[in-house]
Amino acid sequence: MWLITPIGFFSVVQKASDVAKDTLTIRARVQSDLLALREQYLPGLSQISESKTNDYRFRGVAPRSEVMAAMASMVEDLDYANFKDQVAKVQGKARAHLYHDVWSVLYKLQAEPAKYNAATGVAAKPLGPIDHPQRDEQGRRVSIKHPSTPTPLSTWSDAGAVACVVPGGPMPVELHGITFASWSDAPTQASGWEAMAAQHPLDEPAFDAPPGYKKAAGVVVCEPDGRVWLVAPSNGFGGYKATFPKGTMDGKSAQATALVEAFEESGLRVRLIRHLLDVKRSQSYTRYYLAERIGGNPSDMGWESQAVLLVPRKDLARFLESPYDQPIVKELSGVA
Repeated sequence: MWLITPIGFFSVVQKASDVAKDTLTIRARVQSDLLALREQYLPGLSQISESKTNDYRFRGVAPRSEVMAAMASMVEDLDYANFKDQVAKVQGKARAHLYHDVWSVLYKLQAEPAKYNAATGVAAKPLGPIDHPQRDEQGRRVSIKHPSTPTPLSTWSDAGAVACVVPGGPMPVELHGITFASWSDAPTQASGWEAMAAQHPLDEPAFDAPPGYKKAAGVVVCEPDGRVWLVAPSNGFGGYKATFPKGTMDGKSAQATALVEAFEESGLRVRLIRHLLDVKRSQSYTRYYLAERIGGNPSDMGWESQAVLLVPRKDLARFLESPYDQPIVKELSGVA
């Protein structure tokens, strides 16, 4: 049995030598994990032995009953809402990132159930509709008919790779020195968004929509490595595979609307850098701003998005299929 906990990674087995004594052997890759286990939960763990030839270098033995009690104590002490954050707090960001890689590999169990569950003899249920963890404005559940597939965590640090996260999915601790953390105190009223926009006001040209078009605002968020943030609308709403965060102004200023849409659709907190261009779309005239990420967590995306992606500019055409997004891609080609 593998145990991946905030204090360490353990492999618990019953060796032949354990049977008569009713003990269990607990193995670990690093000695400090076993020391933490003994100190916090399992005082009856034997002296830790080290082997340079066995698969697990460090191991100890403890009575089965005490191991059971230790596991119960771990459950009793569990008070965190996010496992990766707790691992980072207890063991550091590097260990948390390593555990995220394990999550990415094991996600294949959910994405390809027929392939990995066949040996059980039980018919695997295909990956079908799932509910978005966030409700819509009316408090209703939003069913995602064809869930997106997240990429391994290693893609987030690879400037040439497309990275994708699904709602509630794991993220690396940081990227380009900016931590991925939920924006818990984001504004909830229009006045709060306007005040935030006023902190970094931009000079911009007049914004007058053609007759019959609604005014909207969007944001193009770029990373220092040149990649661009996109959102995948839930169930391909509007016929979009992916697009930039945007939305109708609804009485708010264009700059405040851009900040709102960035957060609601991608979970990101951004700073607007400058006006990029205005685009006439099917029903709206949308003002786009160039922006940079300063916080937030894309796994907190709202119900309108079923995935958030970070895409190299050379791959944008593969994801942005709408002709309305092409002027933005063209404009980006001149942005350093």
